[in-house]
Amino acid sequence: MAVSPPSHVLSLGGLSIGQVEIKGIARCSLNGDPNAPPISNGTVILTCGGLTANLAETLTQPNGFFLMFLNFLQTLLFTPSSCYITINLPTGNCSIYSQDGVLSAVLTLASVAVGNNTNVASFVAGPMLDNIFVTSRIVICEKA
Repeated sequence: MAVSPPSHVLSLGGLSIGQVEIKGIARCSLNGDPNAPPISNGTVILTCGGLTANLAETLTQPNGFFLMFLNFLQTLLFTPSSCYITINLPTGNCSIYSQDGVLSAVLTLASVAVGNNTNVASFVAGPMLDNIFVTSRIVICEKA
């Protein structure tokens, strides 16, 4: 029995990506203030457009830092342009409130490490902001 390759492979700059790493620092601020206190023990969720379930999640460290690695199957479902990070508020040591109860961040490609067996794409999330999706919808409506 022949096994066919996956129909969707994450490719960046012509390189097939076998693993994705996402890192960032979550701060207790609605506007991404880099001097705001870090969010400790907050649940960071990765969601990609069209999926009804979270693709991955992790907890922030005491300094707000988070790091998540996607396995091969998760990498197949990962499309950088439609994925984003969220943290529901209030959480951990952060007691601020936002209109939709969520801080969100888009992902930016930082680097690709080329390896013998697999290539690893490293993305940075942030800054964490309030209402990034509401603002986008308003801009689109104004142009229409």
